[in-house]
Amino acid sequence: MKKIILISVLIAILSSCTGVKNDTIQVGENTFVHQEKVFRIIDNEITELGNLEVDSITKSTVLNPKIKNYGAKELDYVKVGATANLKAVYRGDLLYFKMDLEGLNDLRKRYDGGGISINFLDKFGFQIHSTTIKMNELIRIVGDNNETIKFQYNGKTQMSSEVYKAISVYSISSFLR
Repeated sequence: MKKIILISVLIAILSSCTGVKNDTIQVGENTFVHQEKVFRIIDNEITELGNLEVDSITKSTVLNPKIKNYGAKELDYVKVGATANLKAVYRGDLLYFKMDLEGLNDLRKRYDGGGISINFLDKFGFQIHSTTIKMNELIRIVGDNNETIKFQYNGKTQMSSEVYKAISVYSISSFLR
């Protein structure tokens, strides 16, 4: 009789342990649902994407993309008269950008194997995000006589909306390998 009571108590304890509900479910790469809210990990930050308990979908301000011109930066440390110009638009968790490099017509000959880093800074001057571009990824824009006019790069980088909102200026640095 004692064995039957002991077995029934063990079964009751084990069945109550399996009733524990895990409220976190991974639904995609770096995306999960926790307590009826959808989250995504971007730049080591957890960003709430939505709430499954509400009937309406809230429109985010970052869903209204606007092109932002970050302006031109002098690259005299590479070559006197050289400049970089950066324009970007933020959609979802991606910053799409277009960079023009002018005055560096001999770029591939002199810096083959190197690259450029675009460093995004906040209003205090801290680097909050960075992306690198290899020299061989730059597009060479040529004129009528096959002379280099400029180099161009169209790219994208993943960042959270909080990082995007904090971007004040950018800087360019270069590296050799």
